[in-house]
Amino acid sequence: MSPERFSRVVLSLQFVVWVGYGVLAGMGHWPAAVFLGLVASLGLLALEVRRKIKVKLMDWVLLAYFGIAAIATFLLRSAAFPVYSPIVIWLLYAGVTWVSILLGAPFTLQYARESAPRERWQTPGFLRANRTISLFWGAAFVANIALVTLALNPRYKSLWIAVAAPILTMVIASIFTSWYTRRVRTQAQRA
Repeated sequence: MSPERFSRVVLSLQFVVWVGYGVLAGMGHWPAAVFLGLVASLGLLALEVRRKIKVKLMDWVLLAYFGIAAIATFLLRSAAFPVYSPIVIWLLYAGVTWVSILLGAPFTLQYARESAPRERWQTPGFLRANRTISLFWGAAFVANIALVTLALNPRYKSLWIAVAAPILTMVIASIFTSWYTRRVRTQAQRA
């Protein structure tokens, strides 16, 4: 399996981890949800290392969140963490995204380099495209921070604002990524 395809599988499995975690947490099985997430994120990292696939920033974010959640749940026994955990999740994703952009290495470069020829990696168009895609994801993560924060207010507490809207935001970011990638590739072929 190519590194690009393997990365897509890992991204899909990460989504499955989040769904499993969300279902268990939603059913009131918080410790089990955290344990599942921690074990699964460690398993995905181990799988990448075993296959000699470069571990990406977003892989570390997944592990970081579940590591923080495990400390809050099992060591600190925090009753507040489950309430504020959605904010922590999106803060981690947004923070890593914006720092990667500010450092001039947008996180999407790690994925794009798996499918692009090495000679394109430092071209202005390739770097600009990944900066644009990462900016879009960064904005989506910030929007999700706002949504889950709003959902903490009892007046606005709903599954739509807390869960469905953030998922929709991620779907929109994924669609934008696919569309923009195709657009940039088509323009590059014409040039």
